[in-house]
Amino acid sequence: MDKTIFETFIGLEIHIQLITKTKIFCNCRNSFGDPPNTNICPVCMGYPGALPALNKEAAKKACLLCLALKCKLNEKAVFDRKNYFYPDLPNNYQITQFEFPFGIEGSVDTALPDGSIKTVRIHEAHLEEDAGKMIHDRIGSMCDFNRAGTPLLEVVTKPDFKTGEEVEAFLLNFRRIIRYLGVSDGNMEEGSMRCDANVSINYIGKGLGKRVEVKNLNSSRNVKLAIQHEEQRQAKLLKAGEPILQETRLWDDDKKRTESMRSKEDANDYRYFPDPDLPPFATTPEFIAELKSMLVELPLARRNRFMSEYNLIQDTAEFLTEEKDKADYFEEACKKGADPQNAAAWLKGDVTKVLNREKMEILSSPLDIGRFIMLLDFVEKGKINGQTAKKVLDIIITENKNPEDIIKENNWEQVDDSDSLMPVVEKVLAESAAAVNQIKAGDMKPVGFLIGQVMKNSGGKADPKKVKELIMEKIK
Repeated sequence: MDKTIFETFIGLEIHIQLITKTKIFCNCRNSFGDPPNTNICPVCMGYPGALPALNKEAAKKACLLCLALKCKLNEKAVFDRKNYFYPDLPNNYQITQFEFPFGIEGSVDTALPDGSIKTVRIHEAHLEEDAGKMIHDRIGSMCDFNRAGTPLLEVVTKPDFKTGEEVEAFLLNFRRIIRYLGVSDGNMEEGSMRCDANVSINYIGKGLGKRVEVKNLNSSRNVKLAIQHEEQRQAKLLKAGEPILQETRLWDDDKKRTESMRSKEDANDYRYFPDPDLPPFATTPEFIAELKSMLVELPLARRNRFMSEYNLIQDTAEFLTEEKDKADYFEEACKKGADPQNAAAWLKGDVTKVLNREKMEILSSPLDIGRFIMLLDFVEKGKINGQTAKKVLDIIITENKNPEDIIKENNWEQVDDSDSLMPVVEKVLAESAAAVNQIKAGDMKPVGFLIGQVMKNSGGKADPKKVKELIMEKIK
């Protein structure tokens, strides 16, 4: 698409399933992956005479996210019926919010790939029930109603995005926010976070074009790809003088293109009206005070603080603040005496490598903060070298042992006295005449090789600094 001719306007509708024990209007389990149609009752199946009752935990988590997104909370949030027919919607209407949602007029900051910060306006955040799930195969189509009635918060942004890359960065940041707050796991693959993109392009200065909604987007990368495809498709139509239809389109991940699904509905097509079975939800000063006490430092603010307070580079600070547990672990280690630079390097490197291999999370792994600090301390004080520390780390995590016991059992304590090391150094130098002559001629490159040979011959126990000192002393 020619950016000198056209400009793009993108808004998002993000649906997140809230973490609650039960569904939004009944006592059925809110659980992913259970056998089909095992978590259902007359309420979520829309039986005549069954009355809904609002899950307070769902309302609390919805309002908590609204505050984190700097939204204004409506004093009275009203539930409405959105009328439409679909096989996985038992009532033939969805209980949602229309005129008076929980939150309105918010904003959220996102770090973009170029390092700049973009502020995205939030139009509203409303709470609703999820629909069931259609399952299609060669035999036919079936409905699993386990998901029907799951508490779903829909966050609607203003059309503030200009590129798919901005949207991808925003979604990654948004996912971190909801996970930090503990309101949702944000798993797009399981459908607990879903996103629809509203895309319109127009000639520069002409304002919004026809809005096309793109659905079936199950990853932040696919959202970006779908937007990029839609930009090209709409630009081609405008150049050819053809109209852009206001419609809903589906993203085909195999073909990497959008395909028409249906014409886009307007709000009046749904015949919204207040749900007569549910009273308005009124916020009180006590309720808002409780929510404010539950707010946490959000990922972007924490990243920036890590950079200034611990003198970390941006890439490392972003890694540490991806997940709240990881950031909490790092800060607790620093509070208990760990050097921030060393702790960050180990967490980003070998610790993550071993945990990923063993499919473990850091807080539930055998590497508690005490063991982590002890390991770093042993390296800093020269009790073991870096290579040995990596082996100790592996055993801590895989065998649930203390670092001190591992070092004693394997006789891995570092050797740094000259009397013990000099025979090994002399042996290596005698077997490496070419390297020795190269160093004598002024080329210091082989020094690393010789240190490595001494380390190998000492079973990894030699102190590399002491070894280098002895090698240079002997050669001179």
